[in-house]
Amino acid sequence: MWSRNLRTAQLQKKLIYAQKINFYRSTETPAQSVSEDAPVPAEADAKVEKEIKANPFLSKKPATKGETVPFDDIPGPISLRLISKFWGMIPMMGTEITVSVVQYLLSGGKFFGGILSWGGNAPFFKKFFDVYGPVVRLHGAFGSDVVLLSRPEHASAIFQTEGPYPIRSCLESLEKYRLQCRKYRQAGPFLTYGTEWEALRKSIEQPLQSCIELQFDEIEKINESFLDRMYSIRNKQEEMPNNFKTEINKWVLECLCSVTLNRTLGFLVPTGLIPSSDPGRLLNGLFGATNAIRKLEYGFHLWKFIETPAWKSLVKNCDMMESVLRKYIDISKQHLQEKKMRNSPLDKVTLMEHLLLKENIIEDDIMTIMLDLFLIGANATAHTVSFFFYNLARNPRCQIQLYDEIKDSDVSSTPEKLKEYAYLQACLKETLRLDPPIPILSRVLSNDVIINHYRVPKGTHVLFAAHMNNMRQEYFEDAEKFKPQRWLNNYEGGFGNEFQHFASMPFGYGPRSCLAKEMAETAIASLIVTICKRFRIEYNYGDIKSSNELMASPTKPLKFRFIDRI
Repeated sequence: MWSRNLRTAQLQKKLIYAQKINFYRSTETPAQSVSEDAPVPAEADAKVEKEIKANPFLSKKPATKGETVPFDDIPGPISLRLISKFWGMIPMMGTEITVSVVQYLLSGGKFFGGILSWGGNAPFFKKFFDVYGPVVRLHGAFGSDVVLLSRPEHASAIFQTEGPYPIRSCLESLEKYRLQCRKYRQAGPFLTYGTEWEALRKSIEQPLQSCIELQFDEIEKINESFLDRMYSIRNKQEEMPNNFKTEINKWVLECLCSVTLNRTLGFLVPTGLIPSSDPGRLLNGLFGATNAIRKLEYGFHLWKFIETPAWKSLVKNCDMMESVLRKYIDISKQHLQEKKMRNSPLDKVTLMEHLLLKENIIEDDIMTIMLDLFLIGANATAHTVSFFFYNLARNPRCQIQLYDEIKDSDVSSTPEKLKEYAYLQACLKETLRLDPPIPILSRVLSNDVIINHYRVPKGTHVLFAAHMNNMRQEYFEDAEKFKPQRWLNNYEGGFGNEFQHFASMPFGYGPRSCLAKEMAETAIASLIVTICKRFRIEYNYGDIKSSNELMASPTKPLKFRFIDRI
C-alpha cells in the first residue's frame, strides 16, 4: 500500500512538472531549448500552478484557445435552439422578448415533455443536470444565452477570475422600479455594479459593522420582547400559531430599525400591530413586495411592456415602505442639525445619520440601501431563523449539545462572545448549507472563462445552483443530514480539498458577498442563545422544505413547540 501511494505521488509530481515544462516550451522562441533537468522559470511555475489549482481536471498543459471546446458545443435543450433561431430571424424582437418567451415556455413544461419546468428552482436545475450534465446552455437570440452550473470547481473558475467589479443578473423588476419608475440615480448595493457599486459599498461597509456593535444591547432587549410575544401567542399545547413566520419577520424588522435608525418601532407589541401604523405598513409592504417580485421574476415578463397586476403591486408596496423610511430619513436629518447646533460629537451616530454625513451619497441612495436591507436582508434573515429552529427541533441531540455549550453563559453577551461558541456557529453554518436563503447565485461574465474545458465567452449570463452544490456527497459526508460537527476543527469526516470553500457559499463570494453578513449572523446567534436557554424546541408535523426559489421561504407553517426548561 505504501509503495503504491508513493508511485501515485511520483506520477502526480511528474504530471505537474510536465505541465510546467510544456507551458514553458510553448512560450520559448525556436532558437531556445530546454532540457528535462533544467529548472522551470518562476513565472511559468506560478502561472501553471494557478491554472492547475483553478481546474484540477486538466490532464495536460493548460488549454489554449485552440484546445478548448467551443461554446456552441455546450449541451442543452434542442427546443430552445430552435426558438432562438426563430427569434434571430426577426431583428425587431429584442433580447428581453426572447428571454421572456423562453421563461414562459419553461413555465409551461408540457411542451417539452416535462423536462423544462420553471416552477421551483431546485427541480428545474436538477432536471437539466440529470439530462445534459454539469454544464448546461439555454439558448436565446441576440446573445441572451444562459449557462447553468452546480459544481464547486465551476464556481472557483468564475468567482476567482471575475475582477474587481462583478455583475449580478437578477431582480430586474426591482431594478426597473428604482431606475425607471422612481428615477433613482442607482439601483442600490444589491443591484448596482461597476465603480458606482464600489463607492456605495465602501460607504456602508464599515459603519454597518460599528452600528451592530453599538446596538447589540438593544438587540438583546428585542430578543426579550420576542420572548414575551411568544408567550402571548403560544397555545395550551405550547405550540406556535400557523403564522409564526410573520412573528419572526417582525423580530427581524425590529432589529433592522434598531441598527439603522437607533430606535424600535413596536413590531413586537403584545397587543399586535395596527395595519395603519409605521411598523404595520412596513410589514405589509415587505410581504406585498416579496410576493410581487416572485411573480414578476418568473414566467412571461409582460410587466416589461405593460402594467400587470403584479407590477402594480410591487410599485404600491415599495412606495408604502419608502414613505415610512423617508419619514425617518427626515427625522435623522433633523437630529443631525440639532447635534451640529449643540456642537455635539458625531462619533456615535446611527447608520442613517452616518450616510447623511457622506458627501458622495444623496437621499435617494440612502433609500435604496434601506430598501435592500428591509426587503432582501429581512427575507434572508427570517428564512435562516426559521430553519435554525426547525433543524434543532428535528435533531434533539444537536439541541442538547448546543444547550450544554451556552447554558452557563452570562446573562448579557457580546458579539465577540457569540463567535466563541464553536457549536453555535457550526449549527448556523450547517443551517445555511442545508437551506440557503438565496439558493441561486447569478453573474454576468466580465471575461472569458474556461469551465469543464468549455470556453464560455464574456457577457454570458451564468446561474449557479448553490443549493445543489451544497448537497454534494464528495464535499459533505451524509450531505442531506444536519451535522454541525462537520464545521468543527477536530472533525475527521470532511475531505478538505481546495474547493471546500466553494462548496457552501450562503452569503456569496468575493467583493459581491453579502454586506450585512456580520449583522445577520450576530443577530441570529444572539436570538438562538436567548431562545435555547429558555425553551426546548420540538416539531411534530410533516417535513418542512425550503421553496428554493428566489427569496426562498418554508413550505409549511412553523408550528414549533417551545417547552419551558425547568
